[in-house]
Amino acid sequence: MRGSMLRAMGIAVEPLVRKLNVVYLYVSDMDRSLRFYRDLLGIPLEGDGDWQEAALGGARFALHRSHEGIGELSSGTVHINLEVADVEAASERLRAAGLAVTEAVRDEWGAAVQVLDPDGYELYLFQPPS
Repeated sequence: MRGSMLRAMGIAVEPLVRKLNVVYLYVSDMDRSLRFYRDLLGIPLEGDGDWQEAALGGARFALHRSHEGIGELSSGTVHINLEVADVEAASERLRAAGLAVTEAVRDEWGAAVQVLDPDGYELYLFQPPS
């Protein structure tokens, strides 16, 4: 509220956040998650048994091995869209690997399907409009 008030008064306010640095998910089994994110989805993750990361579109995406004190892993209100070139081809690949994938939702904003990762995080594979 204060920032919008200052802008309305003509005072420039520099944003505190300049860019998205890293999004990381705590995972219960790094090998299982690597099979999903790296081997199946094709995200070029690299690292060790505790941390794996990849650059995706100017930001970093990473997996962090869960540890004591983190609590129960869940999607909560996290919404992650991973962009794909062809949502139908991506869906077929995931279904062939034995995963449940929702039917594609299509609108003027593009198309998306939902899939759960090995820890139950809801992911959306998103295809921008052509």
